[in-house]
Amino acid sequence: MISIILPTYNEIDNINIIIPKIAETLDREGFKWEIIVVDDNSPDGTASVAEVFGEKYPVKVCVRKTDRGLSKAVIKGFELAEGDICLVMDADLSHPVEKIQDMVKPIISNECDATVGSRNIPGGGCAEWPFFRRIVSKLAGYMAKGVTSMSDPTSGFMAIRKGILDNIDIDPLGWKIVLEVTVKAQPRIKEIPILFSERKMGKSKLSLKTQIDYLHHLWRLYSFRYPEITQFLKFCMVGFSGIFIDTAVLVCLVELAFFDPRLAAIFAFTAAVSWNYFFNRVWTFKQGVDTKIAHTYITFLIICIIGLGIRIGIMHLLIRYAGMSEMPWYILASLLGVTAATIFNFLGSKHIVFSRWFHK
Repeated sequence: MISIILPTYNEIDNINIIIPKIAETLDREGFKWEIIVVDDNSPDGTASVAEVFGEKYPVKVCVRKTDRGLSKAVIKGFELAEGDICLVMDADLSHPVEKIQDMVKPIISNECDATVGSRNIPGGGCAEWPFFRRIVSKLAGYMAKGVTSMSDPTSGFMAIRKGILDNIDIDPLGWKIVLEVTVKAQPRIKEIPILFSERKMGKSKLSLKTQIDYLHHLWRLYSFRYPEITQFLKFCMVGFSGIFIDTAVLVCLVELAFFDPRLAAIFAFTAAVSWNYFFNRVWTFKQGVDTKIAHTYITFLIICIIGLGIRIGIMHLLIRYAGMSEMPWYILASLLGVTAATIFNFLGSKHIVFSRWFHK
């Protein structure tokens, strides 16, 4: 059986059209099917209209009053689905209903585990889009290339074998449920060309917030796909912010408290290390919140001191034995030292400071 999932919000005009069209298409192909309308408590009465169709067609309606949003609605649809194949599509008629059979047949014949409707392969397109909308869509797609090989990563039209979703932690942010599922479930994918149509009735849900949510969602997916790299980037960002803390404390102690700069540097270093420790504990290495603060702080301080020694040692070797004592070579020597120290500090923090096994 095929379960068609339609997330809706204020789609009263479109729901009157799309349900009969889906029914006609699936009946013509001889499929056993159901439609699941997951409505976010639309004030226009979308859910009530969908319930009326339930008297004629196998239509389920679920009204959600809390924790709303398109992706969460689709997840609810997955939970309610009784079919072996779930197909997700927009209720605003932007996805071609006549392509449903092309979306599900490759899964039935075991060519793939999932199909995704693509606007970016031969036979696909979105002729009605203005130039700016095309640019935004292309840019959003390129940004996702690091986590998926799909030609249209921002597509919202997908069919998937329901069993693939078992034991997958689906936790999307925003609208891109297809990207979330394909990255985390890693199904065999076949892309199907579709002609995307701009909605004719109702109001578009695209907003600045949805675009910001997409960027946040991408960060989470990159973190899922490349946990070591994103963790290292977080570590570097925290370390970079620590430079400002170090400098601010140094200047304040020298200019306002009249400390000797060399003595002030010790307090500045301690302040920066404390800053870095806190944010690495709660952000970079979240598992570190289960470790003891006093123990991990001292360990982190020791790691940072060793890292400082590595930096100075590399600088010394390069300056003394490679002749890098003149401008700009000593800057390069310093940068190489900083790089080596950063890698050491990261590995030490990950595998020693914030490692549960080390503190058992």
